[in-house]
Order: sequence, then structure tokens, then C-alpha cells
Amino acid sequence: MSKITWTLIVLGAIDLMIIILHVTGNFILFLKPTGYIVPLILNIIVLSIIGFRTPHIQNDWMIVGLVVFIPILLLHSIMILLSDHHYTKIDSPHNQQSLVIEYRDFILGETTYSYDFYKTRFGLIGKKLDDQSITIVIGGTEYPEKIDAEDVLGVDRGEWPTKDFVRFSTLKGVKEVHLKASETVVKSEERKMEQGEEMEAFIKMVEEKEDGQSIMINGNVLTIRFDEPTGQSWIDVTSDHDEGAIPRQQCSRIIRNEEQGYYMLEECTHKWEYLLSPLEGNG
Repeated sequence: MSKITWTLIVLGAIDLMIIILHVTGNFILFLKPTGYIVPLILNIIVLSIIGFRTPHIQNDWMIVGLVVFIPILLLHSIMILLSDHHYTKIDSPHNQQSLVIEYRDFILGETTYSYDFYKTRFGLIGKKLDDQSITIVIGGTEYPEKIDAEDVLGVDRGEWPTKDFVRFSTLKGVKEVHLKASETVVKSEERKMEQGEEMEAFIKMVEEKEDGQSIMINGNVLTIRFDEPTGQSWIDVTSDHDEGAIPRQQCSRIIRNEEQGYYMLEECTHKWEYLLSPLEGNG
């Protein structure tokens, strides 16, 4: 085969790969900020060179092709520019997995921040996490100082309690992003409701000082302790191989924090409070 044939095969393979990735909800991450501008330019340049250097292809047809495709490229470029999307990434401490965050904002009396998330391994191909997008609305007078979209989401405060989800302490409460498939997320929501019922029962046992009762939350085992001679009670926080989301220690109580939308451990050994699990309907 000639060099031209090989070039067309390679170009076609690249185009087919991009189309398949797009249809399946996957993306080449380094192309996200510019959309498909780079592939379009590559196609135009390669096909133009081949066309003008191939004698049996009339130049008139090449000119017609350029007249058609260059406006398409310009229109796509303008759409990318006007969309004003930005990107950042946070890496998981558990493995080579990372979370790419696509965000944008618009102002209409108040500022609306929108976030989409892509899970990725090794930072090359990313898959959009359906049903995990977040929108946060900030009133014009709520935060007089200049804040940006990353501050609103709390990107620098992102935590990985497990390898399967990321927790953000946003300016509007705690939000969780799950990296598993949609079916797993549904199961997670069902488990969250069950966990809420278990938490309510456990809180009641804490209040009644039922020594020895325990519950497991995100890899941690919480056990009620009560010393009858002194009348003192507390909660032991432990985990197998110290892999739980919360370090091994002791806390005084569990509360429902409606503002943050979480059950929380309070008055702990290492710091005042820890997030446990979302209240039903939150996170």
C-alpha cells in the first residue's frame, strides 16, 4: 500500500476511535478543553495535503471541501469559547484513579455553579459519571469576597473516604460523588437509607448507654462503652488494619447535623468532629 493509503487508514482509525469513545460516554481528557478542534484541524490539514498533491483529484473539489469544513471548524471553536468550561483534577490516595472536574458558572442576580465529573485511570481516557452532576447556587450577597468555582465546590478539601467515592465540603454543605456505575449508585442510595435507619437506632442505644453495641460505617466500627461505676460513656472508633475513614480514637456522641446533611461524631480525641454518613435524602 502507498503512503497515502496508510495515512488515510491511520486518520480513519483515529476518527473512528474518537467517535466510539464519544458514543460510549468516554472522552480523551486532553481534548476536553478544546472539544474536537484538534481532530478537525488534523483532518483538514491531512486531507488538504493529500488532495492538492494527488493529480487525479481536482483542486476545485478540494476548495469546495475547505469552504465547507473551515466554517464548521470556526463554528465549533466559537461554541467552545462561549461555553467557558474549565477543568481540574484530584487524584485518589488509594490507587492510580483520579476524578476530573468540569465546571462553569453564570450570573443572573445570583451565581450558578455547575459541575460534571469524569472518572479516569492514569489520566488519559475519562468516562462521564452520569447522574453525579452538581449545581450550587450562591446569592450575590452571601459571599461579598471574590470566590471561584473551585472554592465553592471545595476542591482543595476533597476527601476520599473510600476508593469508590469523593466527599466535597462545599459552601452549601457536604456533597458526595460516586465513581461506580449507575446501578451501583442506586444500590448505594438504597444502602444509605438502610444505614440511616441503623444510625437512628444506634444513636438511641448511645443515649441509653447500651454497653458493647456496635455499628460499622465506611470501614469503621463504632462501639458504645459505658463505665457503670463512674457513669461515663463514650464511643470507641476502630477499624481492621486502620483502613477506616476515621482514625482510631474515642468520641463522646453522635449528632444529626441538618445544616451539613450528615450524621457526625463529636468531641473526638483527635479533633472536634468527623462526618459519618449522609442523612436520608442528602449526599
